[in-house]
Amino acid sequence: MKPVAQLDFLAHPPRPWAGVALSSATALLLVTAALSCWQLEQSNRQDTALLNQRSARLLPPPPRKLSETERVRLAQAERVSGELRAPWSDVLAAFDEHGQPDIGLLKLEPDAKAGVVRVTGHARNTSSLFAYLKGLEADPRLVQVALTTHQTERDTPGQPVRFIIQAGWLAAPGAAPGKAVS
Repeated sequence: MKPVAQLDFLAHPPRPWAGVALSSATALLLVTAALSCWQLEQSNRQDTALLNQRSARLLPPPPRKLSETERVRLAQAERVSGELRAPWSDVLAAFDEHGQPDIGLLKLEPDAKAGVVRVTGHARNTSSLFAYLKGLEADPRLVQVALTTHQTERDTPGQPVRFIIQAGWLAAPGAAPGKAVS
C-alpha cells in the first residue's frame, strides 16, 4: 500500500507577493491621480474666480433707472439732436438762392420732426410772390412747396402782400427717397 500523505491543515499558504505589490502600486497610483485631479480642480476654480473678477471690472456698470428730470432732459436732447441732423444749410440755401428784390423774408420756422419749414414774408405784389413760389417749387431740394396764406396789407404804404409758404425737404442720403426727413 501506498503511504498516505500527511496533510497539514494549519500550514500557511504561500504569500502572493507579486499580487500584493501590484495592488499596492495600483492603490498608490489611484491616490496620486485623485490628488492630481483635486489640485487641478482647485486651480481651475481659482483661475475662474480671477477671470470673473477681471471681466467684471471690464464690463460697464448695469444701467440705472433714470429719474423724471433725467428722462425729460434726455427727451429734449434727442429732440435737439434730431433738429440738428436736418439739412438746414440746403434748405436755407434754397430760400436764399431764389430771393428777389421784391421779396423780403421775415421769419423761418423749421420743424425738423415734421420735415417742414414755414416761411413768413412780404412781397411787393402778387406777381413777385408767385414768381418766388414757382422758383421754390422748381428747386430739387424742396418738396411739397405750398402757399398756405397770403394777404394784402392795405394799411401799409405800397400795400405789400404778406405770405406764408410751407415746404418740406428731400430726405438725407441713406433715407427713403422722396420722403421728408423726420
